[in-house]
Amino acid sequence: MKTVIRFFAMATMLFLFPGILMAQHYVPMESLDKNAILEEFTGVRCTFCPQGHVIMAQILADNPGRAFCVAYHPFNSSFTLPYPGDPDFRRHYADAFYTMPYCGTSRFMPSAFVQRRQWTSGERLLSRGAWTGHTNTILAEPSPMNVGMATSYDEGTSILTVIVDIYYTEDFPGDHNLMVTLAENDLVSQQSGASGQYTHKHTFREAFVEQWGDPIVTDGTAGTFYTRTFTYDYSATDYIMENCELLAFVLDNTTEEVITGIGCLTGDTTYITPDVTLTADTLFFENPGQCLDGQIVTINNNTAIDMDLLYVQQESDVGSPFPWSVDPWPFTSFPHTMTPGESIDLNVVLPLPVKGEMEFYYDNLIVVSEIDTQIVVIAVNQGLYTSIEDQSRIQGTLSMNYPNPFAETTMIEYTLTQISNVMMEVFNSNGKKVKTLVNKSLPTGNYHVKWDGTNDAGQKLPGGIYIYRLQANDATFTMRCVLLR
Repeated sequence: MKTVIRFFAMATMLFLFPGILMAQHYVPMESLDKNAILEEFTGVRCTFCPQGHVIMAQILADNPGRAFCVAYHPFNSSFTLPYPGDPDFRRHYADAFYTMPYCGTSRFMPSAFVQRRQWTSGERLLSRGAWTGHTNTILAEPSPMNVGMATSYDEGTSILTVIVDIYYTEDFPGDHNLMVTLAENDLVSQQSGASGQYTHKHTFREAFVEQWGDPIVTDGTAGTFYTRTFTYDYSATDYIMENCELLAFVLDNTTEEVITGIGCLTGDTTYITPDVTLTADTLFFENPGQCLDGQIVTINNNTAIDMDLLYVQQESDVGSPFPWSVDPWPFTSFPHTMTPGESIDLNVVLPLPVKGEMEFYYDNLIVVSEIDTQIVVIAVNQGLYTSIEDQSRIQGTLSMNYPNPFAETTMIEYTLTQISNVMMEVFNSNGKKVKTLVNKSLPTGNYHVKWDGTNDAGQKLPGGIYIYRLQANDATFTMRCVLLR
């Protein structure tokens, strides 16, 4: 009876983390222009504030998904004092922003910050006539990062959950802080300058961070991914969640400007996670025709945006006696951009002779896109081999690293069944070697090596998918891991 070699360790571990990246990413990873963040100062006793509200509403309508607003009613203004019997929209959190000299040489309503930029020397506060032009200026500027957000709330527990994702598309030095606010729409009160009951929009209610934001990243590098989860118990408030919205934006502490940000209604997600699928999760090779002609698994981009494939396995890592390969090879380089709706066929072939039993050998074909890692299990009838009794060529084993994914360090274990010249190297998703972990001759035994996510120069590598390869004499073993930053 032949021994059945089952290469299941890697598949099992990756299935424990399905969609490793997709489960956490709510942010685009391509280079984009900045989104505009407008912070309005308004009050119920401000005669010209309704005119400002009209201008703000037009800016948002003209730039959906690109311009966002929060409206503050600070205590340190006589314009915000509520009329008798009306709700009080004031919040002390806004007081620090509506002060001099932070605003500039004066303060007034209606007014707003646009990206908290000082548009003239020392002057951050803008009158309503300047909002539109400065917003357009911001929207045309490239951004070094993108911000995404996913939100949900449970009416049974009265818990609001907010996930904010930040992805650096280029190196951007300095200290950066995250701001996250909750605002409510359709609040009714009296309003100077308007007749009857007036409906207020984007009214600030809560902040989930410190006054000037929470520190997130120092000297962000291209490829750095940051995520933060907030939970808020709104059971003690009268906020109507379906009328609320959230705003998240990042401050550059060097310039004190907003870099970029994003907003959405509670319960919404700002970015639709791309969907890359495979038409099969297992290919069964049971006869010589299937081996020689090949069997096809198709990669589909089901999303209405371009999607990058970062890596597709071309052939078996194990090699002989398991020499499957993708033929013809449809790629010239990685990353490979799939257009919306595009499909790519992978024809998997195995040039094997025939015998006749019904046990299967297993291996994995790995497909890595910018959103997740997926596996096709290659299952080959062992009777298709003429002889596999001699297993002396199998000179060791390589285990999945743990923890995986990891943020600081991870441990890699391997076993040698004979004296071997050992080389263990780490490669990025583009196939470039970034780290040598082991390069020596070792006797039979069990070993482990620790990797701290740095390259050969000791520099921290950006988050992403990495491939580590063990070579022991003429045997090669390969695994994948995910580094989180």
